[in-house]
Amino acid sequence: MPGTHLNNRKYLIMVKTLTIDIETSPNAAYVWRFFKENISPNQILEHCDIMCFAAKWLDEDKVMYSGMPKEEKEVLKDINVLLDQADIIVGHNLSKFDASKIRGRSLVHGLALPSPYKEIDTYQSARKEFGFDGNSLDYLTRVFGIAKKSDHKEFPGFELWLETLAGNKRAWAEMKRYNIQDVISTEELYLKMRPYIRNHPNVGVLMESDEIVCPKCGSEDNQRRGYAVTNTGKYQRYQCQDCGGWHRSRFTEYPKELRKALTVNAV
Repeated sequence: MPGTHLNNRKYLIMVKTLTIDIETSPNAAYVWRFFKENISPNQILEHCDIMCFAAKWLDEDKVMYSGMPKEEKEVLKDINVLLDQADIIVGHNLSKFDASKIRGRSLVHGLALPSPYKEIDTYQSARKEFGFDGNSLDYLTRVFGIAKKSDHKEFPGFELWLETLAGNKRAWAEMKRYNIQDVISTEELYLKMRPYIRNHPNVGVLMESDEIVCPKCGSEDNQRRGYAVTNTGKYQRYQCQDCGGWHRSRFTEYPKELRKALTVNAV
């Protein structure tokens, strides 16, 4: 049924999609006020760094994790090994936070760039495509009734970061669970939203299939459903019977002998 995610082995073999989430330490600085404080560079005591990350290949059960006792540079090396293998990476607030933070901290440590990949930011997609009252991962998992974002039960709120920075092993165990659950929640959210993501990378290009495949999920189970019409052409329209997404052919089916008679608005 449309909207139901089914495994497509051909897609999984040819397209590597990685869901990722990082956790960072806070900056430490000298400040005078609690609110509206402008902090200059010479007030910074310690810059934030990447403490740990969790990642998962689409439709694989294993969630990978790297963090303490490793130093940040070693954690980044583990991240970049995975990014180098990925065709597509998925994350919540990925573009403005996770991906840019990974690039910045990798640059600080002099690490080589991984091979290029496409990014899918579920936070930005939610803002663009839907009218939800909130777009946080916690809120969206509640709306959709999917794997709920984890709470810090033993170390609530900022206490979790304080305790991990102090080397508390129980706090690090909770941080790991929290990090891993965020990846599971983000992947489920992505699969829910995928049919609606209009700028989704075209996985058909990566698959190089001689069959018609869904450009979002790679399925070959597609049903002809009328035509998509533009101002200059008419295209066969399809609906994917696995993810439910809509797509169309690249080549017009408007009769060649009638094209010269077709006009478009001049004003």
